[in-house]
Amino acid sequence: MLLELLFRECCIINSCYAFIVKGIHHLWFPMNWGNSKHQTSHEASKTGVHEPVEPMTCRFGLSDVTREGYSIISSPNKTLSVVLDTMGRVLLMDNRSGTAVRMWKGYRDAQCGWIEVEEEKHSGIHKAFTKFKQTPQLRTALFLVIYAPKKGVIDIWSVQQGPKITTFTASKHGRLLYINHGLLGVNDNVHLTKNKPQYSCVFMDPLGGLKEITVPFHFALNSKNGKRARDIHLLKKLKTFLREEEYEYEKLVSHIENVCSDLKTYEIKVQTLEILMTNKNIIPDALLVATNCFGKKLEEYEKEEMEPTAKTLYLMITQLQQIIQFYKHIKSQSDTLQDISSVNDSNDSNSSSVASILFTSESEIQRIFELFDKVNSYRRSDFKKECKVKFKEDDRMFLNFLFCFEFGAAGFMDIKRDIKTEREYEISRLLYEGCIHSCDRIETWKEAAIYSNIQPFVFMKFALIYWLNKNRIVCLETELKQFTQLLNAICSIANVEEICAEYNEISLWWKKVRNILADSINPFNALTAALVCRAVAMSVEKYREKCVNEIQSNDDQGIKDIKKENDLNVEVEQHRDYVSNLKSDDEVYNLTSEWENVTKDSCQFTLLIGNLEDITILDAVVSQQPPSDETTQFFALPFVKFDISLASVLSKGKGSVSEIIAKWIASTGIDPGQLVDSTDIEFDQLQLANDSSEIPNSSGDICDVNVSQCNSEKLPDEKSEEEDSRSATTCILEGIKLLKRHFPYSLTSSVLLANVCWEFAMSWNKDISQLNSLEAALSVLQQIPMKHMRHGVCCLLWSVHIKKRMEAVAKLINKLGKLPKERLCMQEIGLSDAQAIVFLQNCVTFLEIFIDSEVLEAGENTVIKSEELWEGCTSGPQPFAALAISQAPAGYDLIMLHVQLADVLYMMAYFNLKVTKPLNNLFESVVQPYFFQTMSDKVMLTWYRDDKRDNMRTVFLCRVISASMDFIHQETTDEKMISSMQAIQWMSKCQTLASIWKINNDELRIYQVCQLYVNGFDRIAEDVVAAVNDVEKLAEDLLPIAGRRMMAYLSKTPDLLKEVARISPTLTKYLESLDAPNVICTNCSNDDNIELIRRVSRHLPETHPNYHLAQLMLDAAFEGTYEGFTREHNIQVT
Repeated sequence: MLLELLFRECCIINSCYAFIVKGIHHLWFPMNWGNSKHQTSHEASKTGVHEPVEPMTCRFGLSDVTREGYSIISSPNKTLSVVLDTMGRVLLMDNRSGTAVRMWKGYRDAQCGWIEVEEEKHSGIHKAFTKFKQTPQLRTALFLVIYAPKKGVIDIWSVQQGPKITTFTASKHGRLLYINHGLLGVNDNVHLTKNKPQYSCVFMDPLGGLKEITVPFHFALNSKNGKRARDIHLLKKLKTFLREEEYEYEKLVSHIENVCSDLKTYEIKVQTLEILMTNKNIIPDALLVATNCFGKKLEEYEKEEMEPTAKTLYLMITQLQQIIQFYKHIKSQSDTLQDISSVNDSNDSNSSSVASILFTSESEIQRIFELFDKVNSYRRSDFKKECKVKFKEDDRMFLNFLFCFEFGAAGFMDIKRDIKTEREYEISRLLYEGCIHSCDRIETWKEAAIYSNIQPFVFMKFALIYWLNKNRIVCLETELKQFTQLLNAICSIANVEEICAEYNEISLWWKKVRNILADSINPFNALTAALVCRAVAMSVEKYREKCVNEIQSNDDQGIKDIKKENDLNVEVEQHRDYVSNLKSDDEVYNLTSEWENVTKDSCQFTLLIGNLEDITILDAVVSQQPPSDETTQFFALPFVKFDISLASVLSKGKGSVSEIIAKWIASTGIDPGQLVDSTDIEFDQLQLANDSSEIPNSSGDICDVNVSQCNSEKLPDEKSEEEDSRSATTCILEGIKLLKRHFPYSLTSSVLLANVCWEFAMSWNKDISQLNSLEAALSVLQQIPMKHMRHGVCCLLWSVHIKKRMEAVAKLINKLGKLPKERLCMQEIGLSDAQAIVFLQNCVTFLEIFIDSEVLEAGENTVIKSEELWEGCTSGPQPFAALAISQAPAGYDLIMLHVQLADVLYMMAYFNLKVTKPLNNLFESVVQPYFFQTMSDKVMLTWYRDDKRDNMRTVFLCRVISASMDFIHQETTDEKMISSMQAIQWMSKCQTLASIWKINNDELRIYQVCQLYVNGFDRIAEDVVAAVNDVEKLAEDLLPIAGRRMMAYLSKTPDLLKEVARISPTLTKYLESLDAPNVICTNCSNDDNIELIRRVSRHLPETHPNYHLAQLMLDAAFEGTYEGFTREHNIQVT
């Protein structure tokens, strides 16, 4: 029904428009108006299938026989139309009433177009000044453009009864293009705001140039709105002037003064101020001139009589004048900074005077001075690179200063949220750089700050930002006194009740201050600022108590008078006098001689100071790049500087300090074995735990260990000689030792090494091709002294990092039967074939460490303690050390299963062996589902014997032994040094795996001995022979080997026939029947052959069928030796 209704309405509108055109067409236009195309299209439309034609009647028309029209142009909103005729007249028609509204003459051959303009919407920067505007819908104006080619002009008229706006000269041979449609092809159902043309009216000159014709909206306003139209015009002129890149400041001030003096409407004045405030080239004098111009006219009215817009303008002017005057004052102070830069440059520290000012003990101040020297010693290299801080003129400083404040709200001015840190520090330097070095300047600054009407806490915040971002403190004593004086002045501006809190409550003012200090990434500056803030808070609290006591001492009438006079100005003035007259000898803070009323805020500041002292040491050590020399050759990660703050350490949980130090240690290259410190609390706890079985309840006393005493008494001094040399390792260990005094529980050897191991593992996880990181992680893992900790780290390494990648390699090898080439390896596992071999070797090492750290019970009794730093804080992430300790014990059978698997995969990859489905053929089917499971899963693996599988395992191990011999043989042919240790290691691995698989080790040893003799490793073979039980079987296998070696030796003799003639025919026949292998590499002498034959003869029983052959070989070898034919050669027979 809705669609039908819309369709009917559209038909009615179209029919009305058609009646108008038809009436005008019949009365004015010739019968053949239009070309043949219109007629043919009309005839073609008859032949097509259409809806039945409805009869239409003429509703109205205009009769003028002498007039012949040639163009009708309708307005964009379809309410008006213009008709052009041959007599040079332009007729304006009202489409709704069907009447002629207006007529213009003298436009022969004219071309017309329409321009529809919407009212400009001001997008103010400060929304507070535009709240009063209520413009639910913007107005629209319509302008008619007439191009007269005969005259060569373009006239713009305001319809319907408006005057001519302007006239432009144009070429007589141009053309006016009117575009009355938007985007083509847009679906009617698509919800577009307005489908208007981008350029509605364009003039094209004879050379093809296009010029857009636009008209501002204010030209459509009548005389009643003439002031606003004129102001808009002046505002646009001012915008155009401000966009100029180069102009003199005097010209800028003069132009702004002229424009602002001519403005009449309040709304445009507000917009003008907003534009000036956001202009990048604005200067204080120019903006002040604008406010003065607007303020003079507003002074004539009472504030209650002002309109809402005028009140907004008045508030804006007042705030701007105050902030500009304050800016000019602090700018003048900063410009004269160089004159007083040399004042107070003494480095002598007087702890007693500073202690009296800060209301604390001399011992605490002395500790702060020592900490200051220690921090400077760590950062001395950076101080040499720094220059003296000096304020530099910045053209955009004033603009940035204005941008920080929120204008428009009654009362004190506050700052905006989310201001960039760099801009905050820039403003803080502007505020305090020029006044903090002189007490007189602080007093004059305070007077200017009071007049500025800025929120007092804003000054406190910027003062803390200035102090926290100081790059270098030259004289700590002097600057602490100056900063204390500055904060006292700031607090004297504010209301005392705003700063102080009720009894047993926490002040919101000082709570915000502590949050700022905790968030600072410059902990030492935050520490000194906390000392100053605590002293200022105590002085303000004393002043408040003094006022309360005076009030209570008065009588009732006096109390009433005090209450009447206790407004903000009187109270602030009294507070200023008190703070200004505060002497160092007045009520000096003494902890031992008198009782003090301790507030919650002072307690909170004391806790904050202790925590910041620990964080300062932490930041001083880890923020500097560690040294390096020949003593730091261990693998190191790239150094990354940390931004450390107390808030970040607390938010990241109790393991944050361990993680930060571990990241730093991972970049030092120090040997992980050097990090094991036997003086740690960890070893004391282990010793007490071991003695607890003899001394009951002794383990409960561990919690009461005095951390500072424990560390100070147990500092090792065995390496005094190394300390004198000051190697890189010594420097690093000294830094760690210093940190352990402040964080004894977070930096025990096991906790620290566990986190360092995890850092290397995470680095390898980011790029698995960097296997050095994995090797470093395993090296660190081996050094963890606490067995439960090492076991937990192994569980996490397996579950998170190693398991999935080892599984990928195993599946690939099991699928192909061997390790593929580089391209396929990179595609499947992200490692090359060479890298995959190294990775499997690391897997074997890891599982060996895992099996050594196996625990039978969970480490529930092992508690990872933390420092008092985190007491009272919300629980953060669980520390990595606690997570490792909480891991369930791994199953021994599962670890052993993966040890076997890793050995098999490593052997196959290293020697490039091909074994069909090794995971299926070398392992029981019942254990295959448990491959790559979580080690802590409780499973029962059943082992059973299978002769076929045992035979395949034996063959596999024999191939490994042969491959190891071939590998060494290949090294020999390449003229490299022969290394028998490698063969021994592989034999040991095969023996270990055979023991796990319960394979007959004797048979494997016999095969090893044979291979060793074949390859000429007689000395190694003799060691292995001692472990062989079945010596008869060994002798049977060695007899053919001895025969081949004898033939190889005889083949190199000078007279072979003579030697063969001496040999028994039976032996000759036996030697000829031997099948020599394809390649035999040996460097054996005749003495070695004789020793081998002797061993065979000795182990063969006399009843053995081949015993006589051994005797014949022995006789022949001795005869050859007797005649002097013994020589040693490297022989190769094919």
